[in-house]
Amino acid sequence: MARGKIAIRRIDNPASRQVTFSKRKSGLIKKAKELAILCDAEVGVTIFSSTGRLYEYSNSSMKSIFDRYNEEKEHHQLLTPFSEAKLWRTEAKRLRQQMDDLQENYRRLKGEELSGMRIGDLHTLENQLEMRLNNIRTRKEKMLTDEIEELNQKRALIHHENIELSKKVTLVQHENRQLHKKGYGAIDIRKEEGSFSGQAKSCVPEHEIRLGLQLQ
Repeated sequence: MARGKIAIRRIDNPASRQVTFSKRKSGLIKKAKELAILCDAEVGVTIFSSTGRLYEYSNSSMKSIFDRYNEEKEHHQLLTPFSEAKLWRTEAKRLRQQMDDLQENYRRLKGEELSGMRIGDLHTLENQLEMRLNNIRTRKEKMLTDEIEELNQKRALIHHENIELSKKVTLVQHENRQLHKKGYGAIDIRKEEGSFSGQAKSCVPEHEIRLGLQLQ
């Protein structure tokens, strides 16, 4: 069943009004905490109940938030459209200069445009390059160490699997030998039985054999 839309107006019942205030206050403070954590924002919430009780939340200092608010408010009140445009032009100029410096530093790190640099600047650039090379070597060494460790683990696993396979092969060979012995034992028994039967027939005299045939 769909939940009905709540009319936003003053709640007449004091008990219901207090319950709603408590729930909405907790929800508002929870949202303020989430906003501060998720967005790295400086958040301050101040609430006065109908009875005059103060509730507040801030992820830093409530006093510092109020001071900052008052400073920003005064600053914006003093700004005229002309001064605000000038402020933005100054900020844009600063950002362009910062970008130019970064691009120049990048070109120098690649070994370009070094003719106008002094000894001290070259020494600083050399230290920067050496530091970056050390970082690269450290990263490379760590990757090689991790790879060697992984290969050692694989080798140990393969060695263990070879041992298990060797045990299985030995077991199969043993079972084959047992079956081989049983097969040859049965053949020997049949040979002995055939030999005994032939010997028994040869022990009966020939005339008794003929007599037996005549009686039949």
